[in-house]
Amino acid sequence: MTVDSCMAYLLHNPVEAVVADKALFNFTHETSHPIEPAVYVQLQAEALYGVRLGARRLGEILVQFYGYRWVKGPLPILLEKVDVRQAREEADTDDLFHNDALDRDGLIRAIRQSIPCDVVTLAERLDEEVA
Repeated sequence: MTVDSCMAYLLHNPVEAVVADKALFNFTHETSHPIEPAVYVQLQAEALYGVRLGARRLGEILVQFYGYRWVKGPLPILLEKVDVRQAREEADTDDLFHNDALDRDGLIRAIRQSIPCDVVTLAERLDEEVA
C-alpha cells in the first residue's frame, strides 16, 4: 500500500454547525487533490444560483463526479482536514472557474438539486426583478 492510497480527506467548513463525519479518498486520481474540484463546484454554485454548498454536499459531489470514494471502516493513518471555506477564499477564482477539465455532464443539475426547494436563489431573485 502506497502513501497515496492511504491518504484520506475530511472536508469541513468551520462556520457550519454540522461537522463532516465522512472522509474521502481519491480513488481514480482524476484530480490531484479535492480542493480543486470542490472549489470549482462552489464557484459554479455561486455564479449560477448565488449559494454556498455545505462541506458534506461538496463531498457527495466529489464522489459522484470526480472519482472520490467514501472511506468505509477505520480511517487511514494520513487524514488531511480540508477547509473548503478557506480554500474558496484563497483560490485563483478566474482560472479555476474557467477550468474546462473540471466540467462534468450533470454537474449543474446536481448543484441545483443541492438547494432546498424553499430557498430563493440569487438567479431566481434577479429574474423576479427583471420581470
